Amino acid sequence: MVETSMLQVLIALSHNENISKAAEELNVTQSAVSQALKNLEAKVGFPIITRQGKSVKLTENGMRLAKVAKQYFKRIEETIEQIHLENHEIKGKLHVGSLYGLGKTWLSSRMLDFLTGHPDLEVRLSMDFPENIVKKFEQHEIDCLIMPEYLVPAFAEKRDLHDEYTTLVFSDRFAISKATELKEILALPIIFYESNDPNFYRWCREKFGVVPRNIRPRLVVNSFGQMLQAVNEGLGLAVVPTHVLKRSHMKTKVKTVGKEFEVFSNKVSFAFHADEAQSYKITELYKFLLEVAKDL
Repeated sequence: MVETSMLQVLIALSHNENISKAAEELNVTQSAVSQALKNLEAKVGFPIITRQGKSVKLTENGMRLAKVAKQYFKRIEETIEQIHLENHEIKGKLHVGSLYGLGKTWLSSRMLDFLTGHPDLEVRLSMDFPENIVKKFEQHEIDCLIMPEYLVPAFAEKRDLHDEYTTLVFSDRFAISKATELKEILALPIIFYESNDPNFYRWCREKFGVVPRNIRPRLVVNSFGQMLQAVNEGLGLAVVPTHVLKRSHMKTKVKTVGKEFEVFSNKVSFAFHADEAQSYKITELYKFLLEVAKDL
């Protein structure tokens, strides 16, 4: 009979394609992974992996077996969760994915609040760039996503969580008013969150109906906090989410034009796998986040 420990090794290899990384994920030695793999191949009677230097890849049959193994463990987890649901308990593990900005400025503190009410739940919050988070979600390594709607993969189930707005921020060094035109703004030094800052371009389009081209920012810094610090020091203008500004200690040090220069940026969605629609953990987390999102 195939032992569950062998299947766990198989699943870890499907995630990592590297024996040392699989061992790290399982918190065992590399030799233990290699031995379990050898035993599994002896049990099933066909090759599980092919080696490519230091990397390993699952064979077609290995991938088929890994898929069934994931389903097997998932069914066990679902059964355990159903039992807890019947007892109105939330236990087990929940892996949540989000982007750096939203994760650091809002979600991480909210997840701590959620855990306070559910002491038997183990939560892992991963913050990364969109492509990395979505890839882990596609591989079922992440249970749910909190991110802008346009980044949510088409196959995911999603629910609206919050409408996000952005605004232009600047220092006393720059004279900006309701009458200031886009060409005047573009003539000033600009600070970007990333090399092609989507917040800035979307703000220009929504506010002025124009998407400018060939902008050369004075500073690019992947942190809203550092952007606001740079704005305060007079290094340039920036466009930031209003919820970030609201929570920053810089909110009284930088200037805005007010509601006239706030524009709708995007919807923040709560996304999950279709087969998790009835998950008590997922449902309760969404209800909680929907309520606390009112303070964004």
